Amino acid sequence: MRPNILFFLIDGLRADQCFGKDKTSFTPNIDSLRKKGMYFTNAFTSVDGTLLSLISIFHSIYPIKTPEVRSKYALQKNNLLDILAENGYEINGLVSDLQSFTDYTNYFENNVKTFDYFKYVNKMDQFLLNTSSGVTDKIIDFLKSRTSKKPWFYYIHALTLHPLKEYFASYDSERELLNQGIKDFDNEKFGAGLYERTVSFIDHELGKILEHIDLDNTILILTSDHGERIPYDSIKTVDFQPKLEHAVDFGKKILPKSAHKIGGEFLYNIRKSVGKRKLNKSNKKLTNYQKRSRDPYFTLSLFDELIRVPLLFVGNSIKPRIITKQVRHVDISPTIYELLDIPLDRKISGKSLISLDDESSQEENPNYLHTMPYHKLSPSDMVGLRTSKHKYFRAARDPKEDVNLYDLKNDPYENDNIAETNKELVTQFEKKILQLEKDNLPEYEEKISEKELQRISNELKRLGYM
Repeated sequence: MRPNILFFLIDGLRADQCFGKDKTSFTPNIDSLRKKGMYFTNAFTSVDGTLLSLISIFHSIYPIKTPEVRSKYALQKNNLLDILAENGYEINGLVSDLQSFTDYTNYFENNVKTFDYFKYVNKMDQFLLNTSSGVTDKIIDFLKSRTSKKPWFYYIHALTLHPLKEYFASYDSERELLNQGIKDFDNEKFGAGLYERTVSFIDHELGKILEHIDLDNTILILTSDHGERIPYDSIKTVDFQPKLEHAVDFGKKILPKSAHKIGGEFLYNIRKSVGKRKLNKSNKKLTNYQKRSRDPYFTLSLFDELIRVPLLFVGNSIKPRIITKQVRHVDISPTIYELLDIPLDRKISGKSLISLDDESSQEENPNYLHTMPYHKLSPSDMVGLRTSKHKYFRAARDPKEDVNLYDLKNDPYENDNIAETNKELVTQFEKKILQLEKDNLPEYEEKISEKELQRISNELKRLGYM
């Protein structure tokens, strides 16, 4: 019988909190698993947001192949869950009750499929406990109560880190209650700050689940959908914004309702302007990486802190090894198919990682990058390409705008943009992006427009490749 599969995805988990010199979290369970399986120290998502990242994982396709309008999450046919079900797997999972995950729950056969996300919106300490310990108990109950002899696939989407985004970007002092949710881990022993200590908490919960997993007949896959910004020195953008809430409240008392909106906008703009001046003054001595860590969590970005993810395969006689070569989210599904000896008869973007090691001469696969738009392409939307040596990205709508190029070997924190002094290399990357976009046209009902196809062709001609 084929092995069971536990797919553990931790939303917003940075790779440097699982491995490397920048790690400050306390993760004995993940550390132990790294020694037992295939661990990839340079794994990357193609997208800086959850929804398209999951499509890359479960379809092994780049964002190029997703519809232009991305406000609705949808699993297309022939995804990983479809293929596993066709090969005799019982599909189970536990995700939040957000509408984004509806297509997932339609596949799940277990009785408990979702957990509350907004139930404790004003009690963030209870929120953490609900989305961690509560989720853990539900998974353990599933493992204890199974009677079916079929191999199972269980997908866990852990959201414990997710509210920290809101905490870092919030003006609400009540968010401090987050600290109470991990009160047993609120200690320097478990990390330098709130984010790291929450990672330690998640690792503890993972340990509880592992007590009920037999890795001799189960494959555990651990990754995240994307990375995250961790405020530099625990200082957030909002720390530089003056407290004007009292002024707003006072304005509402003395002004007629018709003037509330105008007055609110006026006070908001003052707050924003003052905060920006104070922040710029504070940022003068910081590197670009340190400045970025203070940005609001919702800022689109293709920097490594947003796209580098942990990736681990362990169990079922998988040979232990640490691999430093660049790998991608799109490689996860084909790796699962090879581990299970399931043949594929369709075109995908990823390649199996089973035979990959640092000594092999296997050619590196570049990673196509795209920011996560929630509607149609916006001016802030970016597209790019990452290799182990360089990162290139620019505005999605115009190849000449916001051009970025970084030497990752000598500048791993992406502080110095070298695009202006390396025009030939920029041209080479641009050619690769355009060719990749042309070779990977959408296969869904919403086909690429003639206008977009013409744009790609014109750019290739301009660069001398057609």
